[in-house]
Amino acid sequence: MDMLDIDSESETYTDTSDSEDQEDTESAYRRHAQSILSSLDESIGKIDDFLAFERSYVHGDIVCSIADPSGQLGRVMDVDMIVDLETISGELIKDMNSKKLLRVRSFAPGDYVVHGSWLGRVERVVDLVTILFDDGAQCEILMKDTEILTPLSPDIFEDTPYPNYPGQRVRFNVPTISKSARWLCGSWKVSRDEGTVYHVEVGSVHVKWIASVMNAWGIHSSTPPHYQDPTNLTLLSCFACANWQLGDCCKLPVDYFHDTQMTTEKSAPLNAAPNNLTKMQKELGVNGQDFKQMYVIAKTKSKVDVLWQNGEHSFGIDPQTLFPVNNLGDHDFWPEQFVLEKITSEDVHVPGIQRLGIVKNVDAHERTVNVKWIAPEVKQAVDFRCASSVEMVSAYELVENPDMSFCIGDIVFRHIPCFDYMENNLEVHSFGQRQRHNLPEQALNSTLAGADALQKKHIGETHEEYFQGYLSCIGNVIGYKDEGIQVRWASGIISKVRPIEIFGLDRLLDPASTSSSLEESVPPDVSKEIAEQEKQLLHKKEKKGDAKYEILKTEELQLDLEDLDPVSLKRPVEEAKQSEQPTFLPGNDIPGNFKQFDIVDDYSDHHFLNGIGSGFVSSQGTRGWLKKIQKEWSILKQDLPDSIYVRVYEERMDLLRASIVGAPGTPYHDGLFFFDIFFPPDYPHEPPLVHYRSGGLRLNPNLYESGKVCLSLLKTWMGTGTEVWNPESSTILQVLLSIQALVLNEKPYFNEAGYDKQMGRAEGEKNSITYNENAYILSCKSMLYLLQKPPKHFEALLEEHFTRRSHHILVACKAYFDGAQVGHAYKCGKVADEGHKHCSHGFKIMLAKLYPKLVAAFMERGIDCSQFLDKVDQYPGTN
Repeated sequence: MDMLDIDSESETYTDTSDSEDQEDTESAYRRHAQSILSSLDESIGKIDDFLAFERSYVHGDIVCSIADPSGQLGRVMDVDMIVDLETISGELIKDMNSKKLLRVRSFAPGDYVVHGSWLGRVERVVDLVTILFDDGAQCEILMKDTEILTPLSPDIFEDTPYPNYPGQRVRFNVPTISKSARWLCGSWKVSRDEGTVYHVEVGSVHVKWIASVMNAWGIHSSTPPHYQDPTNLTLLSCFACANWQLGDCCKLPVDYFHDTQMTTEKSAPLNAAPNNLTKMQKELGVNGQDFKQMYVIAKTKSKVDVLWQNGEHSFGIDPQTLFPVNNLGDHDFWPEQFVLEKITSEDVHVPGIQRLGIVKNVDAHERTVNVKWIAPEVKQAVDFRCASSVEMVSAYELVENPDMSFCIGDIVFRHIPCFDYMENNLEVHSFGQRQRHNLPEQALNSTLAGADALQKKHIGETHEEYFQGYLSCIGNVIGYKDEGIQVRWASGIISKVRPIEIFGLDRLLDPASTSSSLEESVPPDVSKEIAEQEKQLLHKKEKKGDAKYEILKTEELQLDLEDLDPVSLKRPVEEAKQSEQPTFLPGNDIPGNFKQFDIVDDYSDHHFLNGIGSGFVSSQGTRGWLKKIQKEWSILKQDLPDSIYVRVYEERMDLLRASIVGAPGTPYHDGLFFFDIFFPPDYPHEPPLVHYRSGGLRLNPNLYESGKVCLSLLKTWMGTGTEVWNPESSTILQVLLSIQALVLNEKPYFNEAGYDKQMGRAEGEKNSITYNENAYILSCKSMLYLLQKPPKHFEALLEEHFTRRSHHILVACKAYFDGAQVGHAYKCGKVADEGHKHCSHGFKIMLAKLYPKLVAAFMERGIDCSQFLDKVDQYPGTN
């Protein structure tokens, strides 16, 4: 019985014990879970802090407002950054202005430096480390090899580019190495193999020299040695205070602790002596103030100033309200930007010289730009500040002036300083580009001395010790002001210059990369008149000598349309009625008499007539090649769609010409696009060569002015699977259909490499609409060009096509004037619904200039467009 009681009690005890153990276990799990959650909350908090400040901008960045991502763009002009710093011991210094931070090293790889007249880029920095030994001895050693010293102290910061830092305990790997060191106190002893890093600075800099301002002036200057003493170099830097990032190491100025009250999270003083100082070192008076402490940026927050396209400034904007813009449109312009009018094929016979202007402001929604025009004039000083009327023009008729294009941060060189002695030794070419003619070096040196003296008048005596002659000739663009460009020179001086006084580094390195031509790029075999015009313009400029400027009145620059008034436009119709030639009346969309496929003889204007086409003789004897070409002919004859026309040549089977009609719903609707094609000797093992007859117009990302066609099927662009040429199955018909469907499509903007990722985003869709408007303008210009110079054997096609489609084209223009978006004027012959966004005013301005030209061109061909004459002067820009 007792045994039963004992067992019962034991069982009860056991149950109780198990219950308590379970509670203890659950409690432990709860505490552990709470600890995990607490750590998780802390981690999430840190992540939130990081994400809250990760969006940062630097000077020159392009941004848009998050509230209006499809609206106007802005350019960051200034950045005010506040940072939190963390010390070696984990203490914090909060809300430090980044302008007070100092770099750990005076030079770092990637820095641009100036030495004499030379600009270079730092490739390697060698540290000069001062070691303090336990007995007070000191030595300096140049760290050409990072394995000279072995750190005994733990790494205080992870992933820093600085292996040695003040306060670090180190040991010499080979004691004898210190024998060759420079001893500042004491002398070498074998027993001195351990010490503390006392000071680190740059001891030597390896520089890759890039360019010399002297060479740019036409005077030879020898390249300096690659390894340089840092005292001989001047750092070329701008906006250093805005380039700090999380995790960067920095230092504070020596006097900071005397002027600023610190906020710390620990009571220990920040500059307390490091724990690894020996008793001997402390007795010698070494303390924390002797060790310039490093800090790590733990947090950043900033405010930015933005210049908007409409000319307004916003100050102190929270970066979180802005969104970065990575892809600018071709027709985005900025206040104070220098622009030129475009000259294209239809402008060849327009009298006058290309206009230069300064952008005052931009309406991003309407794509209009207010421009103050400037024109060359002899014997007048260049004064961009002259009072002048401002003209509103379309963004589509402007192009950035490549000779006066400077971005914030660009490295620039000053042209030869303009002094009395040099005036008789210099010639001025287009827009003030000066060239030296037998200028003696002695005179140049005296001129530079004069420039130095002039500069010194504008700076205080405190700056004279830093002044060196060439430092006022190399600098960085830091902004735009009063129709000039602000430059911070290597000397530290900031001055405003005219764009003709400076030139960019890119132009010095590769003069061919920045075309001095003021015209749009035009293939030489397409428009000889434009090339001839370019020569005449340049010849006129050279004869004028100095490129001075006067302000032209707006009314003097208006497009002359007197010859396009309704009365003069009726003359071709009357003349056609009196002549024996019939007047062509626009009909329905019934297919005409022009054959879609035909064999012709004359190939004299074919792009591949010479050069590559010489391989035909050997190819013609290849039975397999002939058989393949004949098969291609058969496919084309049977399967060509109504919108593609082809001509082949009986005597040159390696040549082919095709015309593609732009599809409805695209910015290319009703246009004709011609392609010259060559079948190589190893066809079909290699794809055909295709040349687009551009007329000097770039109206699609895949179709270049030079005639290049960028398409995976042609191996001119990357692709996989069915996108690339397959000798077994690919045909020339497949190529033509791909161009029609994939290239001349509804939204060609997204054809550009990588731009497809922008589909559906505000930035991408905005740029796409702008691209479509410009593409239609260029398509209309292409129509005018083709009507003047129809390709051989397609004259009848142009006559037939525009006879049938001229009214559709002009009615579509009217729909665009009324606000329809490009590509949506017609759908299956019916006006599109009004739900689409309207086209811009800038587009209407350009279209209004083309509209009367289209009417005149159609009527000159004998097409009756009398019903559109009354509308010629109804649209903006036509009178």
